[in-house]
Amino acid sequence: MRTNTDPPVPSGSSHLLRTINERAALYHLLENDTLTRVELRKLTGLAKPTASQVMLRLAESGLAVTQGRTTAKQVGPRAEVYSVNADHAFAAAVTLHEPDGVTVAVRDLKGRERASSTRRFDFTAVPLDTAVQHMLRHTADDAGIPIERVAVVHLAVPGAYDAVTDTIGYADIPGAPDVRLGASLESFMDCPVTIHNDVNAATVAERRNPAVSGGLVLLWLGREGIGTGIDLVHGLVVGARGAAGELGYVPVFPDRAGPDDPTYQDWIGAPAVLALGGEHGVAGGEAVAVMTAAVKQGAQAFMDAYAARVAGALHLLTCLFDPPSLVLGGEIARAGGETFIEAVRRANAALAERILPSAVYGDAVAIGVLDLAYADLKGRVLDAALPDGQ
Repeated sequence: MRTNTDPPVPSGSSHLLRTINERAALYHLLENDTLTRVELRKLTGLAKPTASQVMLRLAESGLAVTQGRTTAKQVGPRAEVYSVNADHAFAAAVTLHEPDGVTVAVRDLKGRERASSTRRFDFTAVPLDTAVQHMLRHTADDAGIPIERVAVVHLAVPGAYDAVTDTIGYADIPGAPDVRLGASLESFMDCPVTIHNDVNAATVAERRNPAVSGGLVLLWLGREGIGTGIDLVHGLVVGARGAAGELGYVPVFPDRAGPDDPTYQDWIGAPAVLALGGEHGVAGGEAVAVMTAAVKQGAQAFMDAYAARVAGALHLLTCLFDPPSLVLGGEIARAGGETFIEAVRRANAALAERILPSAVYGDAVAIGVLDLAYADLKGRVLDAALPDGQ
């Protein structure tokens, strides 16, 4: 995926100059809904005849289309309005949910979501890769596009994906460790496939919040498990084998690592919420219900006890990564809302200004992996606009 978001600058001569000019124009078409040739010239510095030639070549290649003419009153003929061809290529994003869910969404080159669908599978009867293949084809059909037009696929998995062995670990999905999911999907789709940890995908979704522009660490307090996403100056930190941020498996007390000693999943995950709820008289069938009830009842003792544990985890993460922002996400954190955030801030006053609630509404994992897929699609389309070796 591209990490340099600066627009290309026209330079050079002959064929290379033409392709660089086209790439510059394409970049700005991707970043703007529509452009006239005058607007394009202002953005790229291209001369009037050059801008006209560039737009003609982009249209002939299928990368750009005309959207009619300007409607504003003006002297002389109205200007043609150009747009990137939304149907030139598509990105698909897949989200796996423990223990049995698959969500797929498709986005076009203009960044519009064209279709999405979710289904539950019995993975003891249907292999994981077969289920994902079915959902990709079904969602492409819903979008009204040939599946062959999907140029990139990104997946978010609730575990650690090891790209070296093409295996998924630490996921509560039957058969997941036995499936070479990347290779299977690349063969089926005939396009690049990239697999991410689900909390990393949720971390990417948090980039939409301008308050975390300098980087963040996300502590995910999910219904099924906890995890950490690390997004610093150079992007996501995933580790050599994809297991960076798997805080849930870390012992809370370093000198106690026996089978009955608590991990951070035990300490701040759903089991902890249920146990603390029982101790403080806050009832609920599962962790999110307990947190919701605690807010409604004003159960301050429960909230303070749980917040103190979460604040301790944030202190550990700050010692390791020192991020400018610490974001609390996941279903449990969302259920606690501002009441929970303020309790955590009180429990660790030194970090209070860094501690932020999630800014993502909806399925943060699905949103983040679709953002990743679309960014990859744009980068590949731009890269293809330059000759090989340039």
